[in-house]
Amino acid sequence: MAIGKLMTAVRAAKAIKSMLPDSFFEDMKKYVETQVQSVIGKMNLVSREEYEEQNKQLRQLREKIETLEQSTAKPQEQTKNKT
Repeated sequence: MAIGKLMTAVRAAKAIKSMLPDSFFEDMKKYVETQVQSVIGKMNLVSREEYEEQNKQLRQLREKIETLEQSTAKPQEQTKNKT
């Protein structure tokens, strides 16, 4: 059943293609590529390299925060133990 529908769709596509000028598909391809590039540009994406660099900086900041938390926890524990 699915093969029959596919064959019908292929025949319909061939019939439509024969009615259109040869340049239509090339023009449509260019239009679609332009639209896709426009949408991608609006998405504010970053490159893999930029992502990796930001991720590296984030890990470094987390390590610094953990170190600071540990260094501030020690004096607090000592203060609690004295009282």
